[in-house]
Amino acid sequence: MSRRTRLTSAVLAALVLAPLLGGCWDRKEVNDLALVTGLAIDQRDDDLIEVSVQIFIPQDSSQGDQSSGEATGGIGTTFVQTASGSNIADALAQLQTKFSRRIFWGHTAVYIFGEDKTKQGVKNELDYLMRDTEPRERSFIFVSKGRAREILEKHSVLERNTSEVLREMALNKTSISSTMAHLMEMLEDESKTALLPWVDILQTPHQNDQTKGIGYIDGTAILYKGRLIGVANNRVSRGILWAVDKMDNAIITIRPEHSEGTLSVQLLRNRTFLEPVYTNGEWSVTIHVSCKNQLIQNTTGINIAQSAASLSSIEKQLEHNIEERIHLAVDEARNKYKADIFNIAGAFHRKYPQLWKKHEKEWDTIFPTIKFAVQAKASILRPGMFNTQQSN
Repeated sequence: MSRRTRLTSAVLAALVLAPLLGGCWDRKEVNDLALVTGLAIDQRDDDLIEVSVQIFIPQDSSQGDQSSGEATGGIGTTFVQTASGSNIADALAQLQTKFSRRIFWGHTAVYIFGEDKTKQGVKNELDYLMRDTEPRERSFIFVSKGRAREILEKHSVLERNTSEVLREMALNKTSISSTMAHLMEMLEDESKTALLPWVDILQTPHQNDQTKGIGYIDGTAILYKGRLIGVANNRVSRGILWAVDKMDNAIITIRPEHSEGTLSVQLLRNRTFLEPVYTNGEWSVTIHVSCKNQLIQNTTGINIAQSAASLSSIEKQLEHNIEERIHLAVDEARNKYKADIFNIAGAFHRKYPQLWKKHEKEWDTIFPTIKFAVQAKASILRPGMFNTQQSN
């Protein structure tokens, strides 16, 4: 190849690649964007839904932290804006007309569905959020008691905004939590049932300002085919967490038999699995729980570090406590909600694919008749070296 040919080829290659080097052609300047930290979706009436966004308010360095935690008057960290439409796409289009900046969803931490909206169904809204490129699939989903907008309008005195409060609660894993992607998976599971954190308003103590407060998780919202069918209280929610293998951060307190005082252990690790069995036309499932714990407080006269019999007795009582909570959740699922909140359908589908194919459409009738058993195995790995109480 001649020198002129090589030079011509190099020039042509440079001309072809030159347009690709313009890295700023689709730039999005921060001062052109309205950063959304939280989204609330409420049912306004039979034909309209209401969408509310919590928007971060930029501040220059001269303002410092003087308005930390506030969200009004244009000098706080966030404010809330609302619009209505026939669907979420229409409502968001109406919302955009109220901003001088383009609404940006990349920083949205939480999505909250109001109680009335969830009763109507959330699948259409999820379809939009999953199709759009900006909403993050790892954002957390909540259902609020009453209107979701009221959660965003509260002002937190601890976190930057109320969306951050809910995000931190979800990350703590002390209750049911679900991301957008996980919610879609649950709704597509064999049971068509989803579990979401139920949020209520907690006012800030010793505050006369009623705007001071947060949304906090106060139970579990149960959805069937995308619609709210019930709410489990915190006691039942603990049993649900054990059954669906989501118990990650727990302290269990019991009152040992034949002794005064209490004993508390902290969960170190846990494993739950379902064992489905189909025999002679009878459906049954055993929920197996295996957990490791450490003793964190003992106000009884029992010294389990020096007595194998006492240690075994305490572990048996822990197992009974766990089994009792799970049975409570099972009873509510069968009798109150009549919904397979544990996705037992999925366990049968995996073990008996042909059987599931035959009875899939009958599952809503089959589920309440299933026989349940619970087997818990609790171990205390770190009983401690001494006891604050005198032995009996």
